[in-house]
Amino acid sequence: MPVLQQLLAWCRLWPWPPRARADATHAQAAAEQAGLLAELELLQLAQTLQEQAHSHGGYEGEAFDLMLCIADRLEQHHGWDPEQCDAWLERMGVWDWED
Repeated sequence: MPVLQQLLAWCRLWPWPPRARADATHAQAAAEQAGLLAELELLQLAQTLQEQAHSHGGYEGEAFDLMLCIADRLEQHHGWDPEQCDAWLERMGVWDWED
């Protein structure tokens, strides 16, 4: 076995030092927080679009498309179930003005 493979095998068996474990835990928590913040930004954008839709009598053109894109993004990148997205769009009133 080449020396590099032996070294890598040995490193996998050796426990991580506490600092490395803490760094890994912190990195994972930061990544999770970034995902939650991105989801929150999408929901805030949707809230703004909903307020505009109510004041203008409905989701017109681009606003309608944006709401569908937000729902798609929530499903594809944030783990929302398709049924959850559909119910959310219904609650946001997207289908209320659909022809």
